[in-house]
Amino acid sequence: MALVNQLAPRLQRLAEQAGRGLLDALYPPECVGCGSGGKVICDRCAGELPALLPPYCEVCATPGDFIRCPPCTDIAPSFDGIRAPFLYAGVMRRAILAFKYGGVKAVGAPLGGMLADYVADNPLPGDLVAAVPMHSRRRRERGYNQAELLAREASRRLELACQGDLLVRSRYVEPQAGTANAAARAANVAGSVAVKGGRDIAGARVIVVDDVATTGNTMQACAEALKEAGAESVWGLTLAITDGRGEAK
Repeated sequence: MALVNQLAPRLQRLAEQAGRGLLDALYPPECVGCGSGGKVICDRCAGELPALLPPYCEVCATPGDFIRCPPCTDIAPSFDGIRAPFLYAGVMRRAILAFKYGGVKAVGAPLGGMLADYVADNPLPGDLVAAVPMHSRRRRERGYNQAELLAREASRRLELACQGDLLVRSRYVEPQAGTANAAARAANVAGSVAVKGGRDIAGARVIVVDDVATTGNTMQACAEALKEAGAESVWGLTLAITDGRGEAK
């Protein structure tokens, strides 16, 4: 036990460098989908991930038999588009919930790799990668911003510059999943994001990473802040899209 205690700080540093927690470094991971040992997403569960396939909105990627969904038709969003490789269902939903609320940081690397693979096959205009920000209060509670971990892994694999802290929350907002309706969700996040002081992004093409897109309101707040600061384009990149603008819980 004394030896473990002596080695723990070093193991912690090595684990954090690899994007994993100390327990992940000491014990083999379990699949977040089926619980089998060896990988955080086993090969069988990876093969069952629910791909987002056309038709979907050309702007926000909401699934549906339309070119543009009604909300994007009525009011053009500030972001240039949102893209995602998966639907928020099945194994992907369980993986995101484990990553976001279960403290399973080890799933961030494979999920970030999936984002990179998607962009490699479906290129997006981008000079740098940013992350949807998390308020400092929520970050203290959770211990990490899952969007930033995804952004750093995806950008590393894509060999793009990453500014994971480019965007900040200018005020605390309640979780979107807990708001009553679309109007309340829009009001909840409106004006809640700002570009970090001193950052020059004039003319930059920014890809903003998040875990799930629901109504697109959070990405809208990010895009408004980025374009006000001079960004040329803003594309959202998320792991999953909810089916029919449902809530991500």
